Amino acid sequence: MSAQSVAIVGAGMGGLAAGVYGRLAGLDTTIFEMHDKPGGLCTAWTRQGYTFDGCIHHLAGCLPGTPTYRMWEDLGAMPREVLFPAELTQVETPEGKRLTVPTDLDRLEAHLLGLAPGDRRLIRRYIRALRIFTRFDLFDAMTGSWREWARLLRHAPTAIRWGRLTMRTFAARFRDPFLRQAMATIQYDWTDTPVILHLNILAGSAVRRYGFPAGGSLRFAQAIADRYLSLGGEIHYRAKVEAILVERGRAVGVRLGDGTEYRADAVISNATPHATLFNLLGGKYMDEKLRAAFARPQDEMVMGVHVSFGLARDLSQEPHAMVLWLPKPVELADRARDRLDLELFGFDPSLAPPEKGVLKVLLDTKWRYWVELARDRSRYRAEKERLANTVLRLLEPRFPGIMGQVEVWDVATPLTTERYTGVGPGFASSPRWGAMMLSRPMTVPGVKGLQIVGQSAGGAGIPGCATMGRNAVRTLMAAGRG
Repeated sequence: MSAQSVAIVGAGMGGLAAGVYGRLAGLDTTIFEMHDKPGGLCTAWTRQGYTFDGCIHHLAGCLPGTPTYRMWEDLGAMPREVLFPAELTQVETPEGKRLTVPTDLDRLEAHLLGLAPGDRRLIRRYIRALRIFTRFDLFDAMTGSWREWARLLRHAPTAIRWGRLTMRTFAARFRDPFLRQAMATIQYDWTDTPVILHLNILAGSAVRRYGFPAGGSLRFAQAIADRYLSLGGEIHYRAKVEAILVERGRAVGVRLGDGTEYRADAVISNATPHATLFNLLGGKYMDEKLRAAFARPQDEMVMGVHVSFGLARDLSQEPHAMVLWLPKPVELADRARDRLDLELFGFDPSLAPPEKGVLKVLLDTKWRYWVELARDRSRYRAEKERLANTVLRLLEPRFPGIMGQVEVWDVATPLTTERYTGVGPGFASSPRWGAMMLSRPMTVPGVKGLQIVGQSAGGAGIPGCATMGRNAVRTLMAAGRG
């Protein structure tokens, strides 16, 4: 059956991309979004003139002519002003030791050798790997570029060798005690993430494939929404989908919370797989494999809490990010912590008033902790305020005077994210590696004409989710030709 009309659940990156590519393919597309803004998790919020960004750390596809850049061009997100911070991050200890990770690989090599000459051999292997990774990009391959896959395969031995390591196991190879501690944390403080991800991002930053879109995540998402509307697409905001309509084994539209039904030839869901299967489909289309996959919800939420400050302080000379080790562990929210993961936005003057700045601290957390707190709203609010005050006190030694420079603060918890985006805890099922590498949408057994896209469905970051949306449309068009 050839799809002529498509109902899209959610204006996240996958839904927006599906909308744009659907219109480019001549399909009638309508997006239904529960929030009053586009972007889903690719978002930001404004408080008293300060923009607190909630998403982009390093955006792939910033180099003109690359496959991911061309996709952003299709979507209306490029060309645009892109900022390229000079450092990936900086690690500091209470004793005054400092590891700076510049995106200039010559500077990085000299800095590491100066800190740990006894680790010369390992450092040079690391820099050599980074230089090899400047020749290809994993995200360009994920967007479906066979030329990029061929380039990746030429360097497969390097990728495989480093792919066996995590940041923690790599750092353990250093003899120098400080580098053994610090190197594990230099990629978003994700100590268990594969080194190959770090190599890809730092090498990509070195050749300006990775950057930060000026104005932040919401402005980036809004540009795609504007492109979609300019192509004649429709977006209904504050329109929460209650159910996906299924007749004779085929998705035929959606029903909103107010009872309104919209008929369509196909449905693309940018809601999470769990929400799609259990809420929108009522749990009716579940085989044993799917039931097993969703049997164990994960309590851990990586970067689940955002503690943001609008400061009467110029941060333009500070690094883009920082891992700040504490003199001793401190209880923050649901656990004791020995370091803070900071993002500093002084490199983008559009996010704060003149000569002022935005600083954010990211914390991993437990979903259940905040659910229990929220049973008593006064306790929930008090904990957010206590958390902000404690973080501020911990920042004072590194940023003298900061406690008196706060003009506005904000704490976003996992419940904040769920309220605005519908994204809750993940599940302890195995990752869909094939879907992730090929940006392949998820399908549902027994329901034709339905595809699920987005981060929870296996999309690798913003470009992976956008590619999933594009691929969902390609699947519809291929089915029509067949």
